[in-house]
Amino acid sequence: MALAANGQGFCKVIHTENGRTTTRRIHTMMIQATDGRCHYLSGESLPDSISLFSGIPYRGAHIAEVLLNPKKAQASPLIPESSGWLSKRDVFVGVLGVFIYVLTMLLAEAAASALS
Repeated sequence: MALAANGQGFCKVIHTENGRTTTRRIHTMMIQATDGRCHYLSGESLPDSISLFSGIPYRGAHIAEVLLNPKKAQASPLIPESSGWLSKRDVFVGVLGVFIYVLTMLLAEAAASALS
């Protein structure tokens, strides 16, 4: 559960690097899961604190791990689902492809007439 001050929920982040510690507050957090979904946390859905440690780069020694309950976190897919047969993205890509094809044909025709 997030910490609260002045009516806003926040998460305390403690970053320790080579013995030097810095503490900050964050109000929103974006986490990308291994399946590609992005989880957006803010307000009361934030954890109360996060601790990060780094230092001399030992191979495999430093790790950051974020655990959350995906049932509570809002997730949005990287590519949104289409509601029908064609989406706006599909139409845009089709029109762009036709435009590039016509432009290529016009430039090829102009180059052929210039060479002959």
